[in-house]
Amino acid sequence: SYIAAFFATIPLISFHQLPPIPLDPASYDSPDALTSDLVNLNNVHVRVALTSTLRSFIIDLFCYPALEIAAHLGIPAYNFFTSNTSCLALYLHLPNIYPVVLIGDNISKHNGQHFKDIDTVFHLPWLPPTPLNHLPDTTLLKNTIKCDFLINCTAHLAKSAGNIINTFETLEPKAVKALSLGFSIPDGPNQTQTPPIFCVGPLIDTHRNGNGDKGEECLKEKRAVGLERSGQRFSWVVSNPPPNNNKQGFSKGSHPSLEGFLDHTSGGVGHDSVGGFVTHCGWNSVLESICTGVPMVAWLLYAEQKLNKILLLEELKLALPVNESENGLVSAEEVEKRVRELMETE
Repeated sequence: SYIAAFFATIPLISFHQLPPIPLDPASYDSPDALTSDLVNLNNVHVRVALTSTLRSFIIDLFCYPALEIAAHLGIPAYNFFTSNTSCLALYLHLPNIYPVVLIGDNISKHNGQHFKDIDTVFHLPWLPPTPLNHLPDTTLLKNTIKCDFLINCTAHLAKSAGNIINTFETLEPKAVKALSLGFSIPDGPNQTQTPPIFCVGPLIDTHRNGNGDKGEECLKEKRAVGLERSGQRFSWVVSNPPPNNNKQGFSKGSHPSLEGFLDHTSGGVGHDSVGGFVTHCGWNSVLESICTGVPMVAWLLYAEQKLNKILLLEELKLALPVNESENGLVSAEEVEKRVRELMETE
């Protein structure tokens, strides 16, 4: 397991197993609602597990209730942000983007409209112009459990002693400079400046053996035709389609794999034979591609991947886009076109 491998590498780090919380996943309408309750109810167990010799606390974006523990113990709490600096800067503003939208130099009320229905672009000084519908998908429908949960999480980012980010300054100089200098967050904690940042990247798993699952049914999808027509050799690592029912997402289903697949993909993106990477723009994959000098085709799915795509295309110029049709799907012709463009042009 990941924890066992991590402990074997750095034995000085110890793990505390928290008692299970007696919650029934089937009683929740979404994973976000369950996560929110789990994090809040675990606070008492975290406080018991901590020792008096603790000097600082590092938490995840979704574990903001633990800030209360740090305050009680009188120690600094830092947030480890696993995406990029540009996304962090946007998340710091996200609670304030909701009541108003920054359009150019003007402030516009959106009168409770869902962001998915607003055809406009907002501007922040350190980001390329960003369409509202490119915000994380959990925020596109207002007044939902998952939207309120994320907004609440981002509202606590400014309350930490600092933010640790998996990036490096030369990759995102404008965003890093903006956060390093600090900027005022309207209606933030005492309307103070943003907390300091600490760039510790790139943190990538260079020993990963490509543990993605490969389902034969997924390979029959129409989009596979585009990869085949491109005339390029490829390895496609996919997982089973997500369940239609959100509640099914709590349980782990079967994940078929192809025998011998790991032997062929050892080395991942950094393998000498890899000339391009079709990626969903998750930040870990993006960092791995950048650090190994592999150009990308951006085929995004969800979460903050649309924001990462804008950074890659507009700011860094390191990827080609995969464009969706009007029905939101990607055609085989589009995949073929982009892969050929990546592999056959200078």
